[in-house]
Formats: sequence, structure tokens, C-alpha cells
Amino acid sequence: MTTQNLTNADAILKDLYVGPIVEQLNQKTYMLDQIQRDSDHIDHTGRRAVVPVHSGRNRGRASIVDGGTLPVAGRQQWQDAIIPIRYHTYGIELTDASLEATKSNEGAFVSLMEAESRGVAQDMKKDINRQVYGVRDAGGATGLLGTTGVTAGATVVVMANSNAVQYIQVGDVIDIRTQTTGAAVTNGTNRTVTARNVAGATITIADGGGNVTTAATEGVYVAGNRNNEMDGLRDITNTGRTLHGINSSTAGNEFWNGQKLDATAGVAGESLFEQLMDNVGAGGNGEIEAIVTTRGIRRRLADTYQSQKRFNDAQAVNVHGGYSAIMVNEVPVVADDDAPKGFAFGINKSSLKWFEQTRPGWLESKDGMIFHLKVTAAAPAQRDSVWQAWFRWYAAMGSVAPGRNGQIFNAQDDAPA
Repeated sequence: MTTQNLTNADAILKDLYVGPIVEQLNQKTYMLDQIQRDSDHIDHTGRRAVVPVHSGRNRGRASIVDGGTLPVAGRQQWQDAIIPIRYHTYGIELTDASLEATKSNEGAFVSLMEAESRGVAQDMKKDINRQVYGVRDAGGATGLLGTTGVTAGATVVVMANSNAVQYIQVGDVIDIRTQTTGAAVTNGTNRTVTARNVAGATITIADGGGNVTTAATEGVYVAGNRNNEMDGLRDITNTGRTLHGINSSTAGNEFWNGQKLDATAGVAGESLFEQLMDNVGAGGNGEIEAIVTTRGIRRRLADTYQSQKRFNDAQAVNVHGGYSAIMVNEVPVVADDDAPKGFAFGINKSSLKWFEQTRPGWLESKDGMIFHLKVTAAAPAQRDSVWQAWFRWYAAMGSVAPGRNGQIFNAQDDAPA
């Protein structure tokens, strides 16, 4: 006699799927939300915005004796800050059968078309929030995700440190390029990241492209993105760099520098934040309105308050979007999970502008169509039963007064998640 059990009865047992779908991904975009809400929003056409900035005083001066020689005339000086529009795009593909199978509640928890359409909009917003903190590479190009270390012919790529892995995730398609020239290393383009090791500061790449060799002069970029991303806060608050076409290392252009303070691998405490505020206020014709940093740096700041028995509910506040902050001299310190490890940014919102050519939306054909059948061969025209669509946002962040902003760098922090 055979005993009936679950294994034998498996064919008649049902799976219980409990909805709704539970979100596992961090979708918070604090800094981008602040810029879109509180900074000037400038709509325009063309490929770039040109902002005239007052760069120099009249230096034709002299205090003279009676009947003395008058000074040679001076003049005011202006320069043009040039902010190029950046073209951010995402693509989705869905088979016709998958759309039909998921269009009702009986077939699926959510329509695939609805899930992919909403998801791609949120994913783009999250990536733009990452770009808000971007930095230019050693060649002056935007889009650097992280600097490599020394890799000797392998598919496990050594990164400079664990922080260089922060913006690289499994599934990313990347290029590995020499920072100064943009030249790709051998086998270094369109490689897919299959693993990341934060503690070991490595990423693993696949796609059968072969081994790569890197030095500390290379960098990792989203495939095709080098010099196509917008300028971010690490560059805006930097010194001795070219930003929006103005080189702040040129004599007389120091006005275009941000303010920087080195935490020298220590805790960024209240005094350092106050010093950054003072430096910005003294030199940048504006005051810091908020400080944006990581959870680890904010927590260490709060710990210094607790050790002095001064941190209490009166020093913790809620800010826009459900975020919480602690205060330094009435300035909120807020954590953004996309902020780079080891950094804190003091920002003046009036100095940051959001230049937008098109709002987020779908790329449409002349007849208003968004979804198109995938073309597999040009001649004769052949198509798959696969629908494609592209989401786009043509916009860029720019700063019209970098000196009103600053950064604390090299601060004690947590390892990237």
C-alpha cells in the first residue's frame, strides 16, 4: 500500500500568490525633488543655455593727491556660462503575448504595460538623481561612475576602492575607458556587470568579450554615456576645473570655484559644517540653505550631539517628502541615499537651475504612436511580435553661481550598500 504525500499530490496542489507586489528597491530621489521644486525651472529650445555671469569689478581706481593723475579707466567684466542640454532616454520591450496575458486581474497582479511604463519613469528619475551628484573624469568628461585600480587580464575588474563601486550595479552595461582620452581599453565596451564585491572593491563583467587590463587611469561609465551626462554637485562644488565653459583655474576666474573642506578621513562634525557655511557666505554672495549628505555622515554628526547631551527632538525636523533632518545653525542636514560616500554638499538653491527642453514623456511618432513593432530586418521589412517604446527627458542641471555652494570631502562614512 502506498502512502499519499505532498510529493505525490504535487500535480493537484495550488500555488498561493499573495499580492500586491512588494517594492524592494530604493526609489527615493531627494536632491532631484528639491531642484525641481525649489530651484528655477527654465524651459527653452536649442541645444544649450547661455547664462551671462558678472565675473569682475572695475579695477580702474586710484586715491590721488591734489592735482594728481587720474587712474586709467577700468570696466566691469562678464563671461558666458554655457549649459548643454542632456538627452536622457530609456527603452522598453514587451512581447505581444505577454501584454495579452497580463491585461486582466485574473492573469496577473499587474499589467506588464502599466508596470514597465511606470517603472521606467521611476528608474529614469533615480538615475538622474545619481547624475545630480556626478563628477568629471580626469579628461574633463561627465559620466564617471568609478575609477578602476590595477587589473591584469581578467574579467574581475579591480576598482580604486569600495566607494568606486557605489554607482555600479549588477545588470549594468558599462564601458571601461581611459579617463584622459576616452579611449576604450581592449575588450572594454558594452560589458555586462554580473557581480559586485564592495568589500573587495571589484566588479565582475561578462558577455564573452574577453579579459580586460586596467590601471588607475581608467574609469567605468554607463555604456555610451561618457561626456553625455550632466554636471553634478561634485563638479559644481569643486575648484580648479572647467564648468559650463568657464575654467576656474585661470587667473581671475577664481569666482567660479566652489568651496571645499577636507575632513582628513575624520568625522564631519558641527564645526566643519559651520566652517563650510562661513566660507560660502563670505565668498559666494549667498548662504547655504541646506546640506545634503549620506546616512553615515549624518549619523556621525548626530552622534557628536548625543555625546554632548545636546541632540534632542528639537534638533530633528521633517523636510519635504517625508525626509528627516538635523540642524546645524538652523540649516537642515539631510541624507540622500544617492549622495556619494564621504561627501557632504552645502547648497544654495537659487544658484542651481533646472534647464528643460522637454518634460519626461514618451517618444512619439508624427501620428502620435508611442509603441512600435520591433524591426528585425530592414529589407525586406520584417518585424517581431514585440512592442518597443522609448521614454525620454531632455534636461540638465546647471549652476549660475558655483561659489554659493560647497563640499566637505574625505569624511568618515559607511561602506556602499
